[in-house]
Amino acid sequence: MKRFKKILALVITMAMVLSMMSMAAFADPSDPPTGGGEGGDTPPAETETVAYDKPLTVTGLMEGDTVTFYQVIEWVGETDDDSDVSGWRAIAPYDSILTQDKLIEVLVGTKAGVDPETGDEVPAKPATGITSELAGQLAALAGDDGVDGVVEGDTATLENAAAGMWMALVTPADANTIYNPVFVSADYYPEDGGTVAMSDSYNGDAVAKKSTLTLEKTAETTEDSWDDDSSDTTAIGDTVTFTVTTTIPGYGGVYTNPYFAVTDSLTNLELDTDSIEVTPATYTTEDEEEADTYEVTSADEGGYTITFAEDYLKTLKTGTEVTITYNAIVTSDAANAVNQEDNQVYIEYSHNPNDQDDYDVKKDTTQHYTFSLDAEGIGEGESETIQGKKTSEVVKIGVDAAGNPITSTTYTSEIGDPEVDKWTGPLEGAVFGLFTDEDGEVPYIPKKADGTAGDEPLTATTGADGRMNFAGLDAGTYYLKEISAPAGYVTNSDPVEVVISAVTEEVEVTEWWTGSAWVSEDPGNDAKSVTYKTDILKEYTVTIGGQETAKYTFTNNTTPNSTEIQWDEAELVEHPYAFENIQGVELPSTGGIGTTIFYIVGSVLVIGAGVVLITRRRMNAQ
Repeated sequence: MKRFKKILALVITMAMVLSMMSMAAFADPSDPPTGGGEGGDTPPAETETVAYDKPLTVTGLMEGDTVTFYQVIEWVGETDDDSDVSGWRAIAPYDSILTQDKLIEVLVGTKAGVDPETGDEVPAKPATGITSELAGQLAALAGDDGVDGVVEGDTATLENAAAGMWMALVTPADANTIYNPVFVSADYYPEDGGTVAMSDSYNGDAVAKKSTLTLEKTAETTEDSWDDDSSDTTAIGDTVTFTVTTTIPGYGGVYTNPYFAVTDSLTNLELDTDSIEVTPATYTTEDEEEADTYEVTSADEGGYTITFAEDYLKTLKTGTEVTITYNAIVTSDAANAVNQEDNQVYIEYSHNPNDQDDYDVKKDTTQHYTFSLDAEGIGEGESETIQGKKTSEVVKIGVDAAGNPITSTTYTSEIGDPEVDKWTGPLEGAVFGLFTDEDGEVPYIPKKADGTAGDEPLTATTGADGRMNFAGLDAGTYYLKEISAPAGYVTNSDPVEVVISAVTEEVEVTEWWTGSAWVSEDPGNDAKSVTYKTDILKEYTVTIGGQETAKYTFTNNTTPNSTEIQWDEAELVEHPYAFENIQGVELPSTGGIGTTIFYIVGSVLVIGAGVVLITRRRMNAQ
């Protein structure tokens, strides 16, 4: 009986060897990469028994990558152990998938025959090789028994590899790169010479197949003739069009449950869900039916999450670019000096075929800023010495005909130099408007909160300190004009140019993803870190009537940097512009009889004189 088993094993081995000389390595050319060159190298003449091939190599790596080799199939020689079969055999734990039947299907294929149950002829099937699906299953079984390869440049090498098939798993240094499993083989050289090769396709050299992830977010804002046309600055009611471009890796069938999701969150922006467009929107299945590519769900802070379907991800053999566009409306209506509209997008994606539940992350952001004149206070989150202070770029004061303040009341800038930046004679109750032309004839009408055109001009009335407040402005050029003066003062209707200019700078930001939130400090617990570059506000300047009335410079002292702008009291400068009203030259026509009585009396006298003149002419005519 034992002799019969050995004869049968030898027959199977010979059949496998003959079949493997011409088998195809993969089901399709986009599956895990194969080796190049000729299999079955002849060993040196002095070699008597060699159970390993030349060094195994994997090329196409990037700097900092590491490679671990795992033996999947081994050569089993003839032994006295009845349980052993001479030839190629999968080893634990991979033999749970590569059973003897499966191994023959993969490496040898099947011969034509007859189905014993139906009597139908069954055609021969060529060897399937390691398909992408099978590669993923094998990678998921890899444990801690791998052998580290030696990496030099773009090549990883494994010396003295035992005869058989090896799986190489690449750990990328850059989280933006994803590698599929790589398969190489070491031929077996028997004692009596010759070579038992794994196949003509699998040999000791292979090129790693990788995908590089990208994620970029850009924005375009509503353009008006008076703003600076920059996407970094906005006005309340502006519509911002966002474009998210990302690359989905070529998962193919390597991942049993591939995952790729895009999450977008908005601050001080209202998402128009109907405007979301994704390219590609759908894909066609193998039976030529259209299937869904993704699902859109709501996310925190009024954003969205787009989760791509597993079946769609499995169709992607190479990196595939996806574009997402949508609109959002600026809704920040606080009266702070600067209001920040923050927009952040991040992706979670499968990146490790050895642990398919382990997702990596990548992030990008955009920031947009809305400004105010004479704001009620500096924005949130600053130091206690600055928070809540009022800005005073322009103030209203009352003077007499000689230009002297009417009252002795004095106010001081809360930000500027108290000895210099102060004003005496504040005037309450003056109404101002902003205009978009230098003649002061076209009023600035802010958009409504839903982004549609507004119908009410923006005005402000001075308080007891002479300050006014225009909130929610885009950077750009406006014209300030007094619409009406308090009782007893002459309206100063000469438009004054107001310019708000902003400068942003690129910073590098590092944050950590805890699985549920982004934090700016490493919390430990295996939180994933991401580093990206984005533009934040560096400074903005207010110029009124050609005078630089305020300049606010921001610092970012956190390490690593944050996207939040931080005020530095030492770098806030103000020189308020004094908008004067003269008293006593003209009396108002409201609030009392004023000049009205004179107009009435004058009109009566003119009419009376006309009546007398007509009467005299008639009398003379008689």
